[in-house]
Amino acid sequence: MSWPYHFISLSENDKLHRRELLDLRGYYAQWSIIVVIVAVRIFRFATRSTAKWDGPVSGKTRQYLVCGLWLLWLLGLSIWNSGDDYLHLTKALGRVGLSQLPLQVLMSPAYISRPAASSVLSLLTGIPQPTLTPYHRLFGRAVVSLLLAHAALYTLFFVQSSHPDFGILLLKRIQDLDVQCGLAAIFSAVLLILFVRPASQKGLQSWLVQGSFQERRKMFYFGHVSLVVLLCVAAYIHVKQAQKYILQTLAASMLNWVCSWALC
Repeated sequence: MSWPYHFISLSENDKLHRRELLDLRGYYAQWSIIVVIVAVRIFRFATRSTAKWDGPVSGKTRQYLVCGLWLLWLLGLSIWNSGDDYLHLTKALGRVGLSQLPLQVLMSPAYISRPAASSVLSLLTGIPQPTLTPYHRLFGRAVVSLLLAHAALYTLFFVQSSHPDFGILLLKRIQDLDVQCGLAAIFSAVLLILFVRPASQKGLQSWLVQGSFQERRKMFYFGHVSLVVLLCVAAYIHVKQAQKYILQTLAASMLNWVCSWALC
């Protein structure tokens, strides 16, 4: 099977239509979160389950199944109605990925002295935070996968496109601030995946961060938050279309902190 996507030239009307579809993807990706939250709440109310989120599949299997299905949904949204337009698919992967950042924040425990403090999503769904946190980590990997795919496809586009002064477009674009910020955002996202939890007694993180588990947990928390901030700032500068998602993420973070402090 040949690669179905191509570099194509678009008219101004076609570009406008593509922007509208990209915006629509972001809306669908975020409204689907609300649908899932309502569905989970209804399910828990119907089963009268307040302590556990049990079912026919449990533990890590359920975690990977749920996050895998969500990733497939996001990939489907990215591919939907993109035709054979290579850049449409590339932009869609980035747009859909960024649309999930507010959800990631709303899933995370926000109060360092109480790691099990309920996040906003824990309060909305009734799922205990210790149960929800592993989903936060796995959903983060799904988001980073979309952003990495976005970056890889754009890099291939730059490599395969010519430039009259630089030979290939990549050598020109790598000098531009928007591309540099995009690379910084991707670098931050990769580091977030490499350091996904507080350092345990063994492994790379415990070698990098010495001290008691409580100290390592604090170091992890502040390092994790710093990387998220760097990702958001870089993404905000990278492209205008990302700015609304970054502002939503900031608002989600403030709401999460307020809820955690109020319930501590």
